[in-house]
Amino acid sequence: MKKIIILTTMIGAICTFFIYKFLYHEDINIVTLGDGISLGKTAFNVQGYSYNDYLKDYFEENSIVKEYITEFSSEEETTTTLLLKLQTNYTLESTNTSITQAISKAKILTISLGMYELNNKDELTSPVVDEYIENMEKIVKMLRINDKKDIFLLSLYSTSKIKEDETSNINNRLKDLCIKYNITFIDISEISKNSDYFFTNTSYFVNYKAHRFISEKIIDKL
Repeated sequence: MKKIIILTTMIGAICTFFIYKFLYHEDINIVTLGDGISLGKTAFNVQGYSYNDYLKDYFEENSIVKEYITEFSSEEETTTTLLLKLQTNYTLESTNTSITQAISKAKILTISLGMYELNNKDELTSPVVDEYIENMEKIVKMLRINDKKDIFLLSLYSTSKIKEDETSNINNRLKDLCIKYNITFIDISEISKNSDYFFTNTSYFVNYKAHRFISEKIIDKL
């Protein structure tokens, strides 16, 4: 009788495990912040499949993506404009969802910020870089209102306007911020060394191959 009880308990435990494994799905909220890179903007001034879209696809294989909010990203987003959104609690008219509300509910938060801002400066002087880093610190500090979410910050990569040594310096400072605020730094600086990641060499916007590469870098850190 005792053996039957033990066997029944073991079978029950095994069944519970497989039911949980195959039927339970965690609800995931994904929020994206950033510039045109975040939205998958291409060299042809249209939006393609972004790394965030690939990331969403990955989660949908094993989870339920309850919300996927990309509307807080903007093609010409800068640290100044995003900081203003956070300070004024910017609200989407379409859903009446505020940025603070969306961030607080997010399980996954991605940030791609700086490629538009720094590539559109007349000159990448020390004050320009300092202001960018100072704004970034204010931003990540405000985003860390919910320590349960995973935040992923993308590095910069070199372009015709941002040289390799400048990129390295900025990325090192971003990495320090990530360590300070418990944020995962995603180093994508190697993108600039692979021509297969660009449709044209006259634009810093990457193609779908690069976006898939970025999503894989994020997934590796999960």
